[in-house]
Amino acid sequence: MEEEMRYSRKVIVGFIVLLAALMSPRLVFGDDDLVRVTPQIAVEQAQAFFDDVSDEPVTACDPVKMVNSDGESIGYIVRAKRNDVNYGYVVFDSERSWWISEYCLAPNALLPIERASEEIALLASSDNVVALKIDELTVGVADLDKNIALDVSGKKVPSKLSSGGNRGGSPEQFDDVFVSAKDLYKQGYVVDASKTISGMITPTQTEVIKETKTYACAVSAMLAVSSHYVTLNRLKLPDLYSELWKLSGTSDKGTKYDQATGLYFTQGGTLPDRPAPAIKEFCARRGKELETSFVWYPSWDSFRMNTDSGNLSIFSGRLRSNGSGHAMAVVGYVAMHNTYSNAKKYLLVVWNGRTNQLQFLPYDVSIYTSHDGTYCKG
Repeated sequence: MEEEMRYSRKVIVGFIVLLAALMSPRLVFGDDDLVRVTPQIAVEQAQAFFDDVSDEPVTACDPVKMVNSDGESIGYIVRAKRNDVNYGYVVFDSERSWWISEYCLAPNALLPIERASEEIALLASSDNVVALKIDELTVGVADLDKNIALDVSGKKVPSKLSSGGNRGGSPEQFDDVFVSAKDLYKQGYVVDASKTISGMITPTQTEVIKETKTYACAVSAMLAVSSHYVTLNRLKLPDLYSELWKLSGTSDKGTKYDQATGLYFTQGGTLPDRPAPAIKEFCARRGKELETSFVWYPSWDSFRMNTDSGNLSIFSGRLRSNGSGHAMAVVGYVAMHNTYSNAKKYLLVVWNGRTNQLQFLPYDVSIYTSHDGTYCKG
């Protein structure tokens, strides 16, 4: 068996052509923003490698994405088959100077993640699972969605995997719900469809507290959405905020201390169905007729359709973990799929009132006890 094995942990010969191809700008396994190598490209490069080093005709297939301990995409493991029988593999690793860290060509040879424990093999057969580079000589597996990493013995290993939105369990605060596009791209997600709408006033929570001594997330969302349809004077924020507060029947929930400003302010609470009529009246007073509606338990697609029609919405949800509620202005959407597993992700692009930046909200309604949508058309 040893004589049949052609095995190396360092690429010594035959890689000049392949290395030139891998150094092409389009072949980047992972960078700060994008994962540019698709499974198809990995298979093509593996086939070129096998053609160069194998004495037998083999076919490259079954690419498995590989990540490092931070969850960053760094390469692929690609299988070789001969006459539909497993015949080895090649490991592309962008963290290695030679790009290829290991290969094996032999009858019935399994991938590194297949020749390990039963636990790791079972996990490796699941969707949304990638190979995990533990060190220069060891590969395990990781489920990025569940934030689980196993070594070759099937034991959990410490990692800093990016979860891409499913943080495991029920989040305790909304800051734990939002995801970054950087993390999603590093996991191999690419955009299938997206749209965002610009043009609104977005005073942050800190600015609102300083200028009005009050704050309610629903009122901030109403202000942002309304400002897309009517012209508002930002210098009159206290008057505008107070008007929407009253129109929506927002109630005082007590006095709180804000550490960012060092000020005490009145916290407000708004019933979910009140923003729709409040926005309608607020804009009507300024000469703009809007159609507004409210829906319990809306679908992601309903927000997509409203965005596609050029309109803004409000998403509101109550976390299952502690009942904490939050309302956010919806200014867009993103639909993505994973180039390795074909898993789908649907997100809303929201302004949540706390910062002046837009954020990505995964549309996973299982984390809420209830959620709702307010839609404007004008």
